[in-house]
Amino acid sequence: MVLHDNSGSAGFKRCSVHFGPFTLAVVSVLYACLITSALGGTDKELRLVAGQTKCSGRVEVKVQEEWGTVCNTGWDLAAVSVVCKQLGCPSVIKATGWTNSSAGTGRIWMDHVSCRGNESALWDCKHEGWGKHNCTHQQDVGVTCSDGSDLEMRLMNGGNRCSGRIEIKFQGQWGTVCDDNFNLDHASVVCKQLGCGSAVSFSGSANFGEGSGPIWFDDLVCHGNESALWNCRHEGWGKHNCDHAEDAGVICLEGADLSLRLVDGVTKCSGRLEVRFQGEWGTVCDDGWDSDDAAVACQQLGCPTAITAVGRVNASEGTGHIWLDSVSCQGHESAVWQCRHHEWGKHYCNHNEDAGVTCSDGSDLELRLKGGGSRCAGTVEVEIQKLIGKVCDRSWGLKEADVVCKQLGCGSALRTSYQVYSKIQATNTWLFLNNCNGNETSIWDCKNWQWGGLSCEHYHEAKVTCSAHREPRLVGGDIPCSGRVEVKHGDTWGTICDSDFSLESASVLCRELECGSVVSILGGAHFGEGNGQIWAEEFQCEGNESHLSLCPVAPRLDGTCSHSKDIGVVCSRYTEVRLVGGNTPCEGRVEVKILGTWGPLCNSHWDMEDAHVLCQQLKCGVAASIPGRAPFGKGSGQPWRHMFHCTGTEQHMGDCPVTALGASLCPEGQVASVICSGNRSQTLYPCNSSSSDPESSVVLEENGVPCIGSGQLRLVNGGGRCAGRIEVYHEGSWGTICDDSWDLDDAHVVCRQLGCGVAINATGSAHFGEGSGPIWLDEVNCNGKEPRISQCRSHGWGRQNCRHKEDAGVICSEFMSLRLISDSSSETCAGRLEVFYNGAWGSVGKSDMSATTVGVVCRQLGCTDKGSIRPAPSDKVENRYMWVDNVRCPKGPETLWQCPSSPWKRRLASPSEETWITCADKIRLQEGTTNCSGRVEVWHGGSWGTVCDDSWDLNDAQVVCRQLGCGLALEAGKEAAFGQGTGPIWLNEVKCKGNESSLWDCPARSWGHSDCGHKEDASVKCSEIAESKGSVKAAGHSSTVALGILGVILLAFLIATLLWIQRRRQRQRLAVSSRGENSVHEIQYREMNSCLKADDLDLYNSSGLWVLRGSIALGFRLVTAAEAERHST
Repeated sequence: MVLHDNSGSAGFKRCSVHFGPFTLAVVSVLYACLITSALGGTDKELRLVAGQTKCSGRVEVKVQEEWGTVCNTGWDLAAVSVVCKQLGCPSVIKATGWTNSSAGTGRIWMDHVSCRGNESALWDCKHEGWGKHNCTHQQDVGVTCSDGSDLEMRLMNGGNRCSGRIEIKFQGQWGTVCDDNFNLDHASVVCKQLGCGSAVSFSGSANFGEGSGPIWFDDLVCHGNESALWNCRHEGWGKHNCDHAEDAGVICLEGADLSLRLVDGVTKCSGRLEVRFQGEWGTVCDDGWDSDDAAVACQQLGCPTAITAVGRVNASEGTGHIWLDSVSCQGHESAVWQCRHHEWGKHYCNHNEDAGVTCSDGSDLELRLKGGGSRCAGTVEVEIQKLIGKVCDRSWGLKEADVVCKQLGCGSALRTSYQVYSKIQATNTWLFLNNCNGNETSIWDCKNWQWGGLSCEHYHEAKVTCSAHREPRLVGGDIPCSGRVEVKHGDTWGTICDSDFSLESASVLCRELECGSVVSILGGAHFGEGNGQIWAEEFQCEGNESHLSLCPVAPRLDGTCSHSKDIGVVCSRYTEVRLVGGNTPCEGRVEVKILGTWGPLCNSHWDMEDAHVLCQQLKCGVAASIPGRAPFGKGSGQPWRHMFHCTGTEQHMGDCPVTALGASLCPEGQVASVICSGNRSQTLYPCNSSSSDPESSVVLEENGVPCIGSGQLRLVNGGGRCAGRIEVYHEGSWGTICDDSWDLDDAHVVCRQLGCGVAINATGSAHFGEGSGPIWLDEVNCNGKEPRISQCRSHGWGRQNCRHKEDAGVICSEFMSLRLISDSSSETCAGRLEVFYNGAWGSVGKSDMSATTVGVVCRQLGCTDKGSIRPAPSDKVENRYMWVDNVRCPKGPETLWQCPSSPWKRRLASPSEETWITCADKIRLQEGTTNCSGRVEVWHGGSWGTVCDDSWDLNDAQVVCRQLGCGLALEAGKEAAFGQGTGPIWLNEVKCKGNESSLWDCPARSWGHSDCGHKEDASVKCSEIAESKGSVKAAGHSSTVALGILGVILLAFLIATLLWIQRRRQRQRLAVSSRGENSVHEIQYREMNSCLKADDLDLYNSSGLWVLRGSIALGFRLVTAAEAERHST
């Protein structure tokens, strides 16, 4: 083929005649120098010579009618592309050189040719200049341009056409391929090109013998999807740095003798994995072997693939070849050998690393817990295809244990241990869990669990206690979170004997059931007798456990109990709340169930904090809005007027302070509503920023997500929500405020923020007990007008130099208190019921007063849990002010403040309209033959408990008998003489002198501090008759009279002294009168202990003389009564 290019220099010659002799001489020299360049302007042609086709051969260029060759210095495939394109030849296959190449003759026109590949002609490429070279014709360059139709490929020396050494015929010569960087992708291209199926393996190092002739390819780069090997990227035909000892070979599927089997397993679908390759069986190394690889093997073997495990179970080690190593399947392959792996036979393993599989559809797999006393606690045991083994605790933690509990329907994992009930058999077969993420529904879903083949040496068997090991519930109560305790152990529900369940255990039960804190424990089948199983075990909780399943248990020694002793518990949460009328369960009208009736909640005090807590409780995320105007309907009946005082940090509405007593009537149609986000996983977290909205404790962060800001307040240990130790919320924790510089201005801000009126007293020195946790604020300096305490000046969050003995407190004007007032100053559990509100005491009306309401009153005053209403004394005729009437307590509230009533209204009322209550004695005798003999039990902290017999003697018994009006003590019983009691053991090491008026006046250990068991419960036997009226009592009368008179005089002097001190302190405190709070002018509070007492809230006149007069009159009444008793005897 010849290509022409016409151009000339005639114009240059014609122009030369116009120049002079000197100019002609210069031009002649230049012409001689530029003759080479001028050649480039002459006609040029290109051809290929001496090849088998017109598109292969030696490259020749015709310049100035003379053909010449091109030197191969710098010649590359870019130059080949230009030649092929210029000659109109195909360029699918390009190569330097040609078949039967030979040297040319004549001129060598070009050398150091450098093309970019996009030139239209070879002479457009850079070169040294026409005719300039330092070559010989032995270096003449040639090319081959081809469409590939003349190329061939074959596999040699492999026994069949689909296995062997790779050979390619190019330019009429068969040549080989070098093994540098050769892999399964290259082999796949070869096998596909030859129509031999997929590639099974590849090899190098002339595994199929050394070839001969050219080495056509080296450093091939294939992706596996090319249609021919020469379409892979390469350095050029024939370019390499190899010898024939590196010839590559492949084995394709149609040329391979391959098979797969499982050997020595429990079933045909488990065991050691073996592969037959080239007629010989060998094993697979377990390096990198995982459940994806096992799944491919199971599918290939026609075994189930629902559950696949690695490990060769109890199969022995293999022998012979280890054919495959580092197998890595994606899961879609139809055969194990189609997965990535090292070359066949290349490995770094021993036969103790032979891989195995277990293929199952799940029907032959079992999981159970053994030795823990129930199906939800114990050692983790598995039975796989009839073979029993245990789970090794290597890599065992709560995440894996949680999957086990979930799979068994046993709740969540509480700990990776259990209390042993029975021994279990040893085993040599172990299951290893290597990769559970915790959200699987069964351990079989965990990735890469291994069954057998390994020892659990240096580790132990996996253990777990699940939450349903002992699953509690409360049955038979009238309200949520109260009732008879029943525990599900295994699959059986049973009751607990009241001697086997402590106050600490009840506390754990309430916490587990999300019922708040324990209010009381009640024995004697208080909530009715159960039926069926009674668990013969004693719960020994410490009280800080999260679940009853975590508490140790001990078998009951006597082993006997009856349903008449079933234990019951009352927890603090009792409020039932729901959303009604919305389009989803997470929006609607707020309704509460009070006194057995559902009704809407008034929205007069409903805010976003309350709404957030409700949404959290209902698992509805956080509150999005609290729309007004009853968009979800008004509901039926009068709205309940309960006011919740949530901070937003609570998890349940039952944790929020609530007041209902005296609440105002609800305006027409004003019912609370809420729209929750509906995102179950969304919860309120502390804000990242310390800033907060002055109007709300719940704020929005920059991303629009609601969070709990800093500065929420609560008052603790003050007997009501408007008095107590101040605790402030910051960064997710409650902490206290130091009393440095703490004054009424600061206290005013606290009371205003809590909606508790104005401050009456700013206390310091941990007046309401020492707090715990951080001390968040110090040197607080408010001007009294700030809306929130966090906006007052201070040292800053957490910057302080205080201790908790300096915790600040406050008493606000909205503080309420309760008392029973009687003629006897020592009697606090009987009398007229009065409530302290708005700075004054007033009585409570008896309309609608029920036994339940009386029980709430008595419990709130620490006077047992029941009492009776009695008529007003006949000598009481004076009208007094009454604050509230129609109080109706449901079952559940701990205080009268939570009970609905008529609105506050101060009016005069007669004694017959007032409520007079007598609470039950705080001491009783149980299981005696008479009402003056039996086990001694005392009421404290909301529960009945017993007295330990350590140091118990007749003096102690004498005090008990006198306190109960049962005469003289005849016997001080020990060692549970009248049977074992229940609940706490309240008193220990009691050491009475015998003349005390009550048992708690005697020296003893602190309440509840005892190392005794109920087998040491103390008891008494009393005479059941009054003491003799003989000489002992008669002789005492005269001395009683004298001592009584002297006592009155001393008492009068003492009261006068105290009142002088009190008046002085009163003047100091009333210095705040210039601020105009009238309530501060009117009332003065005494200093109080950790809980405010009703006696401390009496109104004083300026002189206090009426108190003195009353005290003297009382003294004389006592003396007169003593004299009358003496004369009557």
